[in-house]
Amino acid sequence: MIAPARLALVLHAHLPYVRHPEQVRSLEESWLHEAIADCYLPLLGVLEAARGRGSPCRLTLSLSPTLLAMLADPSLPERFLDYLDRRLRLCASELSRQRDPRQRRLTGWYERQFEARRRQFRDELGGDLIGAWTRLRDDQGVELITTAATHGYPPLLRTHPGAVRAQLRVGRDAFTVLTGQAPAGLWLPECGYYPGLETEIAAAGYGYSLLEAHGLQQGQPRPPWGVYAPVAVGDVAFFGRDPDSAREVWGRETGYPAHPDYREYYSDLGFAGPSAALADYLPPGVTSGPTGIKYHRVTGGIGPKDLYDPARAARRALQDARSFVARRRQLIARLPAVPRPPVIVAPFDAELFGHWWYEGPLFLDALLRELEVSEDLAMVSLGQYLAEQGVAGPCRVAASSWGEGGYNGTWLRPETAWVHLQLQQAAVEFQALRHQHGSAPATSLRGRLLRQAARSLLLAQGSDWTFHLGRGGGGPYAEARLRAHLARFAFLADALRRGLDPGDRLVGLELLDGLFPDLDPGHFG
Repeated sequence: MIAPARLALVLHAHLPYVRHPEQVRSLEESWLHEAIADCYLPLLGVLEAARGRGSPCRLTLSLSPTLLAMLADPSLPERFLDYLDRRLRLCASELSRQRDPRQRRLTGWYERQFEARRRQFRDELGGDLIGAWTRLRDDQGVELITTAATHGYPPLLRTHPGAVRAQLRVGRDAFTVLTGQAPAGLWLPECGYYPGLETEIAAAGYGYSLLEAHGLQQGQPRPPWGVYAPVAVGDVAFFGRDPDSAREVWGRETGYPAHPDYREYYSDLGFAGPSAALADYLPPGVTSGPTGIKYHRVTGGIGPKDLYDPARAARRALQDARSFVARRRQLIARLPAVPRPPVIVAPFDAELFGHWWYEGPLFLDALLRELEVSEDLAMVSLGQYLAEQGVAGPCRVAASSWGEGGYNGTWLRPETAWVHLQLQQAAVEFQALRHQHGSAPATSLRGRLLRQAARSLLLAQGSDWTFHLGRGGGGPYAEARLRAHLARFAFLADALRRGLDPGDRLVGLELLDGLFPDLDPGHFG
């Protein structure tokens, strides 16, 4: 009997650290609430239903340390439930003013969706998303891995003293504390790789990682099975992304979310104009922003958008899932005969499924159901495939990323030049401070200052800021966060150099940026 080919679906759940405890409601913190409501809770529902059916399918889920830190925040349940309550009040306001019966039905449908999310989060999960993920892991439903501490982009941090090492090790420590188990695998931020990075990955305790397709395709010696089998680079196994799967699911013009039947992401009630109802929903001083109530579908062509039809979109998600499986079978048939089952690695940002592509969880549910009864294609986690099949052989993989152009250009632009210079200078300065004060007890003033300076430096290194810098919508916030973290680092470093006690200012910074409470400055060495 021929062993079935393997599909390895990998979802990367990540948000930058956008916690704002100093604000009752923050537009940026609502990014987290949107992701929970529209992506993480639906995804949990899909996976829990699969486990209830006894599904043999297993996927890989990367949970970033910054996301985990925000999910573990004691204030999250109250803030998230308030966010849902405001969505529900907005629905009630809409129902009171609408006259079109079709639009009223759609608003009522949204109201039921939000109520279901509220019950799921509060009553079924007790507000504990991390616990839900770890239970799925313990039941063999998912394999959990993580990424760098604040999603720092390795190729542009490689010359910053201690930066890559600290990103990998602090991230691993934080994930282990919050999930109760060390991660076997690493999602490289933006799939960014440079030759030699495997040494740091292995030293930090990770056994495998992923690369963009050309990272393997340009490797030496050329991998005999391309991206359809992992290779060994030193002590680390690297998987390559299947480019066909990426284009089909997330192609800008031809990907599944662009189909006319699906919900139009940008047609949101929150951009229709100021109103009293929106004033209750949006943060103080904000006149427009996404609400999750979107009345139109993609439609197609030029002109007015048609009203969204949830049943029609659900049927399309089922068709697309079946099409995705059929195309993977066509791909497998084209591959040359190999002495091992090929693995098709399909990694995506988790937030694609439910946030950007509202029907994404329906697609995933249909995909799991298709593969549960498949005899020629099985869904496995990356670690599961390695344990069963091992690697195809050694290789020197090539520098690569999944950014535009395949290398560093997305994060290294004229608008970001000042950032990399200041991050380099801060990393050099932190090394001097660490050598001088690294032995100070964690609870002493010097120990607290050093660790808070490390947190500020790590937060400034996040790739999200340089991605958005100068790009319109998120640019001003990204620049503000970058400058704030660098300024906080400079303040803390100055206090250490001069032997000052910042008093309440240090306490305030520890409250604002309180992630990684057990941070070890030795990881920067």
